[in-house]
Amino acid sequence: MPSHYESFGMVALEAMAMGTPVIASEVGGLAHLVQHGQTGYHVPSRDPEALAARIFELLSNPQCADFMGQNAREYAKIYAWPHIVEEMLFTYEGLKQPTMANESELCGFCY
Repeated sequence: MPSHYESFGMVALEAMAMGTPVIASEVGGLAHLVQHGQTGYHVPSRDPEALAARIFELLSNPQCADFMGQNAREYAKIYAWPHIVEEMLFTYEGLKQPTMANESELCGFCY
């Protein structure tokens, strides 16, 4: 996935969810989404030779590609909607917890 900039990398995530190792430019969200050597590879931006070398490496080593593809599929699960919703609900529940007000902030009817 050669790119000059990606804010997140949805296309890369979709590929990972399908069990495809991703070779991505080390830019923006791709640098954080792809785990180098585990779910795919990072390559320098604007370096077609490095990109070609990594593509050749995965095509030449199906065991490595399968290993990274399985890792990519597992890693992509943390971005699945059920997991995201669970995290959001956990965050919102934490925000609902009552906080103690200073006594000077209490009205005359509160104690």
